[in-house]
Amino acid sequence: MTAPIPPVVQAFLESLLTEQGLSPRTLEAYQRDLSLLTAFADSIHKPLDQLTESDLVAFAGWAGSRGYRISTLARILSAVRSFYRFLFIRRWIEQNPAAFLELPRRDRKLPPVLSTEEVVALLESIPTHTPLGIRDRALFELLYATGMRVSELIGITIDDIDFETATLMCHGKGGKYRRLPIGQVALTWLRRYISESRPILLHRRRHQFLFVNRLGKPLSRVGVWKRLKYHARMAGIETRMFPHRLRHTFATHLLEGGADLRVVQTLLGHASLQTTEMYTHVAVDRLRQATRQHPLRRMIRRKSHEVDTLPQSAEDPPYRPPNED
Repeated sequence: MTAPIPPVVQAFLESLLTEQGLSPRTLEAYQRDLSLLTAFADSIHKPLDQLTESDLVAFAGWAGSRGYRISTLARILSAVRSFYRFLFIRRWIEQNPAAFLELPRRDRKLPPVLSTEEVVALLESIPTHTPLGIRDRALFELLYATGMRVSELIGITIDDIDFETATLMCHGKGGKYRRLPIGQVALTWLRRYISESRPILLHRRRHQFLFVNRLGKPLSRVGVWKRLKYHARMAGIETRMFPHRLRHTFATHLLEGGADLRVVQTLLGHASLQTTEMYTHVAVDRLRQATRQHPLRRMIRRKSHEVDTLPQSAEDPPYRPPNED
């Protein structure tokens, strides 16, 4: 039997829904994380609004001993901090016991990205002599050109596209919208898909969703993933492929091309610049690898080798590096 949700937690969840417009899945995650806090509070016989800073530190240790990964534990404690910030702002508590609650440090894995050559190989490997092939070419051209999330991609409608301005209205997380530019290549394939393929795939069905499957129904997330995996395999891309990888690639290629970080943040729809900053590490690593092939670097290496192989005269003292104090 599911334990009842405490009134203070219920009020917090309702505020997340009405004031921030979070999705049902995100609300479920908050509720699940706070249920752990509720269980801990019950075990020490204290209501949630009377827990102290010491209690929350003990809770962090208690939650950590349950075998959660660092990323999961950080998410749980982040939910706890948001919860008590809400209670404090509403003046339901006099002091915020979670104000100095630290999150465990976690190493962010750098997202894998495709090279420009791999992107070209992927897109050009898609056969475009069938309605599904034209749809897939338009689909993945648009995904790479905009960096949208796959959930945003499958939610696009015909009315969201403005061919005159070469932009589309993207429905992002939390009910937020952003207008994205569409590259000329993606726009060309979109026109062809809408005029040639989509009417055939619809089978007389009528709805406004842009991308449809072979039955004329809106394309699903799984459908996008399966088609991308198939075309990547046909292109000879051996690494694991998923739609979000094209989003990572889009962001990294923009930064490598000199785009401003805040512009990339806006295009990706990130609420925090910190989220976007992880792509700078990827871009720097790739740029560092590229500079190793720079002609000047190769010339310096060759000259250095020539100097090392020159014979020394008997009068030349052996070289010793200076002491570094």
